[in-house]
Amino acid sequence: MGYVVRIRPRPVRPAILVIAPVISFLLAFLVGGVLMVWAGVDPIKGYSAFLQGSLTTFPGFMQTLIQATLFMLMASGIAISNRAGVLNVGAEGQYIIGAILATYIAVNLQDRLNDGLVVTLAVIAAAIGGALWALIAGVLKGYMNINEVVTTVILNWLAYRILQWILRGPLKLPSPQLYPMSPPITAVLPVLEPSSGLNAGLIIAVLLAVISYFLLFHTEAGFKIRVMGSNPDFARYAGIDVRKWVSISMAYSGALAGIAGAVEVVGNLHYLFEGISIGLGYTSIIVSLVARDHPLGVIAASIMFGTIYSGSSFLQIATHLTYTFSKAIEGFIYLFVLITTLFAYYEVKIIKVK
Repeated sequence: MGYVVRIRPRPVRPAILVIAPVISFLLAFLVGGVLMVWAGVDPIKGYSAFLQGSLTTFPGFMQTLIQATLFMLMASGIAISNRAGVLNVGAEGQYIIGAILATYIAVNLQDRLNDGLVVTLAVIAAAIGGALWALIAGVLKGYMNINEVVTTVILNWLAYRILQWILRGPLKLPSPQLYPMSPPITAVLPVLEPSSGLNAGLIIAVLLAVISYFLLFHTEAGFKIRVMGSNPDFARYAGIDVRKWVSISMAYSGALAGIAGAVEVVGNLHYLFEGISIGLGYTSIIVSLVARDHPLGVIAASIMFGTIYSGSSFLQIATHLTYTFSKAIEGFIYLFVLITTLFAYYEVKIIKVK
């Protein structure tokens, strides 16, 4: 006599897909509270500071939206490539390339052209740069079957090295600084809320998430991407050029990551420096997974993760915990998302057998 675990698919109710991520976040914060107690910190004090810095105050919520903008852009693109069955781990590098090109355009043209035109050209250049950077991995995957995870990770490293070089060469600020940085950017995105610096990047991000949804679910191209991602062999049998659409989906994903880089430099920072690369691209992969690779779901998931990023700094100040604590909460969110996904899509039963 013994026991076996039986797992079988079950019908998925739409409400579960909305509730599961919320439950995942609540469980992750519950575990975070336990860890704070273990570290000798008052979790009520910690989470009060967290909420003040992210949701319950106007400045905190504005910072949440600023952070969510970058996640929204990158995760919307990652959702498209994931739907195509291609894992884009290279959003970080594509974001860096986009930031470099946007800075280069802005610094060299802001004294010659209208600010609106300069910003437009900077965003377009960033999109093209991000798309071409991602296309390298897309072509290698689609036409040579080279693993895209390996190539995108290598491209991330290369993009960061290019960033280091360019800040010490073509985009070096002439006056001495504590760390390498570019000249200031004066041609910037329109500001929506002056006291916080919330800018039109948020509008761009929401529009692109909606456009991504429309492309994915209401166009022939989106249908091909979804079919290809769910069953590549069937897609080939149906006459879909899988190699081409792998490349296109990666390029689209890279373009949105590149735009995120442009929004960061011409919208938020107004200069370029090495610290622009802080793992946002990797976190955006989790954002897309939490949203079940649905572009509209990405909007809500981005705000959730924006809350974590903006609130964590206040939690650190109030509790003196390290930055890694917020990363631990992210990890728990991912773990609980996987668990809730299992129970949302599958019926799990333990059966006694003789």
